[in-house]
Amino acid sequence: MRLTTGIRTQLIAGIIVTTIAGIGIIGVLSIKIIENNALKNRLNEAEMIVRAIRTTGTGEVERVVSLLRAMDIDDFVIKDARGGIVTQQGTLPKDRGEPLFLDEDIKVYRVDGGGWFGGPARMFYVSAFHGDGTEVSFTISLADLRRELWRVTGFLLLYALIDSVIIIGIGVYFLSKGIVKPIDRLRSTATRIAGGRLGERVDVEVDNEIGSLARSFNIMAERLEEEIKRLERVNKELLSTQEELLRSSTLAAMGRLAAGLAHEIGNPLGAVQGYLDILLKGVGDREEEREILRRTEKEISRINTILREFLDIARPSTKTSQPVDVNRLVEETVSIVSVHRAFKDRRLDISLERNIPRVVIDEGKLRQVFINLLLNAAEAVEGMDGERKVVTIRTGREERTRRDTHRGRRRDDPVFTFPEAQVKEEYVFVEFSDRGCGIPEGETLRIFDPFYTTKGHGTGLGLFVSQSIIKTYGGEIEVRSREGEGTTFRVVLPASTTKPSQGEGGR
Repeated sequence: MRLTTGIRTQLIAGIIVTTIAGIGIIGVLSIKIIENNALKNRLNEAEMIVRAIRTTGTGEVERVVSLLRAMDIDDFVIKDARGGIVTQQGTLPKDRGEPLFLDEDIKVYRVDGGGWFGGPARMFYVSAFHGDGTEVSFTISLADLRRELWRVTGFLLLYALIDSVIIIGIGVYFLSKGIVKPIDRLRSTATRIAGGRLGERVDVEVDNEIGSLARSFNIMAERLEEEIKRLERVNKELLSTQEELLRSSTLAAMGRLAAGLAHEIGNPLGAVQGYLDILLKGVGDREEEREILRRTEKEISRINTILREFLDIARPSTKTSQPVDVNRLVEETVSIVSVHRAFKDRRLDISLERNIPRVVIDEGKLRQVFINLLLNAAEAVEGMDGERKVVTIRTGREERTRRDTHRGRRRDDPVFTFPEAQVKEEYVFVEFSDRGCGIPEGETLRIFDPFYTTKGHGTGLGLFVSQSIIKTYGGEIEVRSREGEGTTFRVVLPASTTKPSQGEGGR
């Protein structure tokens, strides 16, 4: 939807709602005031009739009946002190309705009506008591009052319609002239600038906030044009030195690639070798053989994936990150590595928090990180006694507070920090803990360096590659270790806003 159409629609809708609400409230209040005044007049009329009856005297029944008929009252009943009917004409309603006026000698009820939207009622039911115990009950029709109120309601509706048309027309005119059209010019100019016409500027001749916005927009456009021209000059300089830089880094990149391949492919190759050893010894069960072959095929597919990922290091990844169920991925990874010979005599202790959010990441790369950390943990407990040969995996969520910072567009622009602007964000973590020998004090800061390793074998690229993957997706790998007690690696990733995962809460 175009910006102009959206703003105009919202403003017109706001004007219509405000106008109808305001005039509607005034109309309802006016009708209720008129209705209450009319009811008071009819109530006074009922009191006058009762006083006239008392003046006549209830003992003179014929004169009372003549008086009621003279007052256009067709339905009435006169009872003596014992409750017997002396005379009656017409039919009085069985349900007297809502009490409107109650006194010792006179009671008035409202029949079929009342409330804000119930109308003034269909009639009054009046009961008058004389000193000798005689009761005269009659009804006063309010049909004429209801017709009058309907005429008033029709007039107010017509008034509301005319007022609404006038207010909406005037409002739309001034809003279009002062807000919608200037914003449309801003939008059009921004579109042309985005299309490459950097010299375009917006012309808004209004002396208000939108005019100030237009001037600020023009200043921003000039700054943007200067910045783009500067970047173009820098880009030309970079292009002139690019080939030389690529040549000088080719050998180092190839060596690092080869070392990484050897390290990353070694894990699935070990699993494949283990499966083949099992097949060579003979299983005796064709279903079990097929299961081993399926797992072998999966490990070979993972080797193929690792090869493609390493070959794609020099160019942007074409994979699309998707929300990943961390609990499910942990379970799948454990199922893969549990058959690896490194876990032959290790025990896995898994605790998964239920309903944790998903994380947005490449699932294959996150699995690669989990496998690397699990194999590292398994190697760390090598040589430990039986109780310490355990690897613990735990998932959960946590909130972290960060401070908003802002850096200008230029390289030498300062960084602005707003201490009061603290933002709470939700994260998902996965912990891999072992009770091995731990990392020597002072070495924890170096374990993520490329080619650094505390083991007697390996290339030292596993943690470096894992940290690079997690940082790419806005996360971090944290490490806690005490020499002689064990190590915990904690993978922390920003939580996605999609539906939470439904993984198991523990095992």
